[in-house]
Amino acid sequence: MATKHTVAQAKYDKEHRRVYGFRLHNELDKDIIDKLASVPSMQGYIKDLIRKDIGSKSVPDKESEVK
Repeated sequence: MATKHTVAQAKYDKEHRRVYGFRLHNELDKDIIDKLASVPSMQGYIKDLIRKDIGSKSVPDKESEVK
C-alpha cells in the first residue's frame, strides 16, 4: 500500500526528473569502469563532463543561421 509520501514523491519524480542508464562491457569498457569507480560521485563526474562539452562548443548565432 502506497503512503502519501510515496505517492507525492512519485508524482514529483514524474514531473521533474529523468533517469538515464547505459551498460558497459567488463572487458571492452574497463577503462571507463575503472575511472567511474575512482571518482567520489559518478553522477557528478558525468554531469561535469557533459557541461564542459556543452560549454566548449560555440553556439551559432540565430541570425547567421537564417542567412
